[in-house]
Amino acid sequence: MNGKKIEPIITIGLPTYNGEKTIKRTIDSILAQTITNFKLIISDDKSTDSTPEICYEYEKKDKRIKYIQKNKNKGWIKNFRSLAKKSNTKYFVWISQDDYWDKQFIEKNLNFLETNPKIVGSISDIELFGKNIKNYEIEGKDEFIEIKNSKPKIVRSIKGTYEQKIRNVMEFNWIVNFYSIFRTKELQVSLIDDNFISWDFAITLNIIKFGDLHVLDEILGYRDTEGVTSQKSFINVLKTQKLGWFKTYFPYIPFTIWCLKNLGLKNFIKHYTHFQYLNLHTAKKILFDLMKKY
Repeated sequence: MNGKKIEPIITIGLPTYNGEKTIKRTIDSILAQTITNFKLIISDDKSTDSTPEICYEYEKKDKRIKYIQKNKNKGWIKNFRSLAKKSNTKYFVWISQDDYWDKQFIEKNLNFLETNPKIVGSISDIELFGKNIKNYEIEGKDEFIEIKNSKPKIVRSIKGTYEQKIRNVMEFNWIVNFYSIFRTKELQVSLIDDNFISWDFAITLNIIKFGDLHVLDEILGYRDTEGVTSQKSFINVLKTQKLGWFKTYFPYIPFTIWCLKNLGLKNFIKHYTHFQYLNLHTAKKILFDLMKKY
């Protein structure tokens, strides 16, 4: 051996907040990857549980891990964005503190990306687990589809012309593709500095300008349904994002305005019913929460 240092090819961004129940499982799945030349950045949005102690222990044991503890809770959007901006490797991927990977998740997705330069992001199919599966909803074009078990196809490839890809995003709006392994350069150009609900949708709509998003036809990722979906109040979930009162009580109006500005009038009009439905459905949910509260 010549002792030459192998540079990391991928940065893994793990945003966390009060993740003590699941973050060990997430980190262990990362450390078990067959691709070892990665770096893991954990960004803690000022947890109040034992998450800091857990992460410090991992950081001490593995030089590939960097743990950042923020001095103020700023919400998930700023936490996610800061991680992507820190990447200086060829590839970048986010992983939720509720998720974990098969040991070949990175290797198989990177192999596909390395041999398909026109693809900007790749992910495997995902399996759901946990007692809240029946409460999970995939938002379709005109309705919410209740998941009865962990087997439905919850990730779809986004490919074709830009107009076709916009339709794919709009008609199947559970954007697990956001957790693809991305080419860092294209992802960083696609980041949005504004903060609003559906920020992840907007990022997806930006990055598909540079190429397609692929899905491997095998399950290599697992999502725990005990995450934010287990919170009973929709309005309380929105409040955790630290977006201010308007973006909390009218959460999809900023996203609607962003789409009008960035997708072009023609594409916006094509999907007008989607935006109408999105805003009206959410208004009903918020009103229902407020009525229960008062």
